[in-house]
Amino acid sequence: MEAITEYLSAAKTRFELGLNQYLDSYPCKYRPLWDAVEYALTSGGKRVRPALVYLGADFCRTDPAKVEHIAQAIEMIHNYSLVHDDMPCMDDDAMRHGKPSVHKAYGEGMAMLAGDALLNMAFERLLSVADINSYKAAAYIAEASGMCGMVGGQCLDLQNVDWADTDYESVAKINILKTSALLRAALCGGAIACGCSDDELKSLETYALYIGEIFQIVDDILDITSDSATMGKEVNQDSKNGKSTYASIYGVDKAREYIKDLNSKAKSAVSAYGERGERLAALSDYLLCRAF
Repeated sequence: MEAITEYLSAAKTRFELGLNQYLDSYPCKYRPLWDAVEYALTSGGKRVRPALVYLGADFCRTDPAKVEHIAQAIEMIHNYSLVHDDMPCMDDDAMRHGKPSVHKAYGEGMAMLAGDALLNMAFERLLSVADINSYKAAAYIAEASGMCGMVGGQCLDLQNVDWADTDYESVAKINILKTSALLRAALCGGAIACGCSDDELKSLETYALYIGEIFQIVDDILDITSDSATMGKEVNQDSKNGKSTYASIYGVDKAREYIKDLNSKAKSAVSAYGERGERLAALSDYLLCRAF
């Protein structure tokens, strides 16, 4: 476990150095919009998605420097989604990463524009490297983050407002689209940019599907069992908003058992690749342990 935490720490440091350099050089800085964009991108977070981009490159035995633009783009997409999700018309969260949400700090109109700007900046970054594999990665990420992935999942999540009428199959579909899709985009986008094979891509997609569900169910467990100071955001939001989760349907203990099974499946998906899959297996263990 120590090795993967060290890897994630180093990946976060690497990513934030590159991100700050990119932000410093950005040509258009209309304020207060630019302030809201920087606030959203630099207010904290685990930076799991950029680390997954680097892991995709590592899996292909490629220098992560080749996918720096993809790591930055993925985090821009992730943060635009958080800015919009936190707004009153969506999840209505006042806190994010221990600070006021962007709409609380800059107003709803500027928060909406900041999300729009971040999404467009992401594709500026994705298309800034002119090679065929990078363009393939951009197309893959666009699909995974749009109607067929993350945005579609958010649409379904907005309708998940009556516990009595929601079964876990419906919740799992939301998790796969809303959470797994962008984790898949990060890992597989990094690997595609490095020229992975079709068989390798299928294995990584399967792995990402399982860790995405682990990631979401762990967050759902922590929403019940943790506190705002630890989480850096409001807790018990699912209950407040009347949303069903695996933990609310079956209870925390059964949810913990279920993610153990998902962890075994995730590691099995990459076990055939020997040492190339070991770091991915360690990441799955790390994500699981957050719930215990």
